[in-house]
Amino acid sequence: MSLKEGISLVKRYNKMTPKERDQIKRQRFYAMVTFARKHNPLYAKLYQNLGVNFFMRDVPYVERDYLIANKKDWLSDEIIHMPVNEAINTVRSFSYDSDYARFLFHGSRYVIISSTDGALQQAAWSKSTSVLSVFLPIEEMVSRLNELRPAFLWAYPSTLEKLLEQKRSGILSISPVLIIAGGESLSDELRASLIDAFDSTVQATYSSAEFGIVASECQMGHLHVNDDWIIIEKADVNGKPCAEGDEPDKILITNMFKTDYPIIRMTLPDSVHIHDKMCPCGNPSPWISITSAKDDIIRFTADNGEDVSIHIDEFSSVLKDIKGLTGYQILIYTNNSISVRMEVEDDSAKGILFLQAEQIIRRFLKDKKITASTITLDADTPLRNEQSGKLKNVLDCRD
Repeated sequence: MSLKEGISLVKRYNKMTPKERDQIKRQRFYAMVTFARKHNPLYAKLYQNLGVNFFMRDVPYVERDYLIANKKDWLSDEIIHMPVNEAINTVRSFSYDSDYARFLFHGSRYVIISSTDGALQQAAWSKSTSVLSVFLPIEEMVSRLNELRPAFLWAYPSTLEKLLEQKRSGILSISPVLIIAGGESLSDELRASLIDAFDSTVQATYSSAEFGIVASECQMGHLHVNDDWIIIEKADVNGKPCAEGDEPDKILITNMFKTDYPIIRMTLPDSVHIHDKMCPCGNPSPWISITSAKDDIIRFTADNGEDVSIHIDEFSSVLKDIKGLTGYQILIYTNNSISVRMEVEDDSAKGILFLQAEQIIRRFLKDKKITASTITLDADTPLRNEQSGKLKNVLDCRD
């Protein structure tokens, strides 16, 4: 499939009537359930009482933690590779009149920086796509990027932050048409800095190695669900569709092209709001807001004995302005004990930078009436998740 064909399919889908779009989704959902119950041990057991003729609401929902805990049974004995659908989802990031033309002019080269086993490793256009491991040393990553000269770059925000420093210093010489941030939260500050340094369009996606690209950002800043291949549902506590106007107890997601580890009506780990109103951008696909993940709240015991909740985004950014600190990870242990992993430009300055970090963390917690019992320097540098490649600036290491 060519890039031009992918864009043509997206445009054609957007012009369909709601009835036509609904019919396509029903067909694909039925095909996905039929495939899973035939080739996947976990779903075969889950769907043993499901009849041949069924509606979406009849299909049992499944908890994400259950799938992960039973990963051996979750793998299908037959896999259908469909990178074409990743391509279709990816082209939704283009504003067709400007970005597409610039993308072709710059050679249509597409680079993904991600984990080695994530869903995003599926090349959208195999002839023009390169995949770089997020675990590469920054020097090697920059060298490869300068060699590849991507017109389209997909990476985690934590990786883009490192590349931003290399761009500002003149070591990184690429000028991609599109920079897509996914897998982690993209701050307004980082977005503005990337636009200024790279002179590129910078967009966010809602995606993960588990369920691929779910939603892409429009010019209004809204995340539109790629709803020809992804279904997101509002459901009650029993997994049944919510009545109109009711608040959902669960948000369920179905990926209709991922056949290795099928995701069918799986509970989402994030807090997602599905908007009912049409987006002013004109995209007919539903749009969502991501408020927070279930693990995004860190709880401390304040000096007065009360519980204090801190959003992880707030805590994650406390050390970002320390000059010479290129990466960090704050580890939280019992009794308000904290350890800091640091990556620095100059190893000889690490001790001084740690003292700055310690003071900033203590001041941050003091403002919330929390006293850290100890703050120590960890021997390790910041560690990414071995499977997803994501970097979390704050890790709660308490049981």
